[in-house]
Amino acid sequence: MMLSVIVPTYNERENLPILVERLRKSLSRIDFEIIVVDDDSPDKTWKIAEELAEEYSFIKVVRRVGEKDLSTAVLKGFQVAKGDILAVMDADLQHPPEKIIDMFRKIEGGADIVIGSRYVEGGEIEEWGIIRKFYSKFATFLAHIFLPKSRLIKDPMSGFFMIERRVIEGVELNPIGYKILLEIVAKGKYERLKEEPIKFSKREKGESSLNLTNQIKYLRHLLRLSWEIKEIHRMLKFAFVGLTGIIVNLGILWVLTEIANIYYLLSAIFSIEASIISNFLLNDLWTFVDRKERGIFNWLKRLIKFNLISTPAFPMQMGVMGFLKEFFGVYYILAALIGILVVFIWNFVANSLWTWRKIY
Repeated sequence: MMLSVIVPTYNERENLPILVERLRKSLSRIDFEIIVVDDDSPDKTWKIAEELAEEYSFIKVVRRVGEKDLSTAVLKGFQVAKGDILAVMDADLQHPPEKIIDMFRKIEGGADIVIGSRYVEGGEIEEWGIIRKFYSKFATFLAHIFLPKSRLIKDPMSGFFMIERRVIEGVELNPIGYKILLEIVAKGKYERLKEEPIKFSKREKGESSLNLTNQIKYLRHLLRLSWEIKEIHRMLKFAFVGLTGIIVNLGILWVLTEIANIYYLLSAIFSIEASIISNFLLNDLWTFVDRKERGIFNWLKRLIKFNLISTPAFPMQMGVMGFLKEFFGVYYILAALIGILVVFIWNFVANSLWTWRKIY
C-alpha cells in the first residue's frame, strides 16, 4: 500500500526542509509520497518545496494562488495523491514525523482512521499555557455536544491523522478553516478508529494560526456540520418536547388542585414528576430513538438518569434568574428567559452525553 502524506503550508520555508528530511528517514521502508500544498506563501515556501521536489522524486508541489484555507488545501492534496492511505500533518514540526510509521502500522492492522492524539495515555503537549489548553478542551467539549461521533475519540481537534482512502470516497467534504478531521469523523465511512499518542511539540519557527478569525471559522464549521448530520434538528425536537412538558405539568397541576382538591404543593410534586416522565417518553421514542439501547433494564436506567438530570432544573433556573436580577438589575422576565435557556442547555447536554450517550 502506498502512503500519501499531505502537508498544507503557509509561511513554513524554514520548517519544511527539516520536516521532509525527518519524513524521508522515518518512511524509508515503505512506498510513500509527500504532497506539499502551499497557499502562495509570502515567504515563498512553495519555492523551497519546488527545490526539494527537484532533489527528491517522492515530493509533489501544488501552489494555490488566491486561496488561503487549510482544509481546502488538504482536499486538494487528497485529489492529487496517488496513495491508498492518506495522512495529513502540519509543516511546523509540532506533529512528530516519526509517529507516521506507527500510524501506518495501525492502518495495516485494520484501522480505518488513526489520529495523532495529545489526550490519550502517553500523549502530551509541550509548553501550552492555561488559556490555550482551555480553548482546546472547550472546543473538544463543543464537538462532543454537536457531533456525537466525535465522542469516539479524545482528540477530535487534532490536525494529525491518517485514513484509508475509501473512508472519504463518495463523501462530500466541504470544511471551513482548520478542523477537517471533524468533517471526516462526522461524514466518513469507517468502522475502526484508533488514536496514537503523540507529543505535541513547541513551535520553533513561524507563528501560530490560533486567532479569533479561525475560532469563528471553527464555530461556523461545527454548526454547519451539526445541521448537516441533523444533530441541531435533535436539539429542536428536545425543545419541542420541553414545551409539551410545560403543558402536561400545568394541566395535571390544575386537575389535581381544582378538581381533586389536593393541596397545591402536593399537586405540584405529582405534576412535575408527570411532566418529567412525559418528556422522557417522548425523547426516548422520538428525539433520541436512534441512540437508545434495547431492553427494560436499559430503559429503566435511562429513566433514572433523566430524572436525576431534571432534578436541579428548577433551582438552577431560579438561581440564574435571581442572580441576574439582584446583581445586574436585569428585567425579571428577561432574567427568567435566560434561566430557562440555561436549564435547556443543561438538560440537553447532560442527557445527550449521559442518558442517551450511545452513538450507534
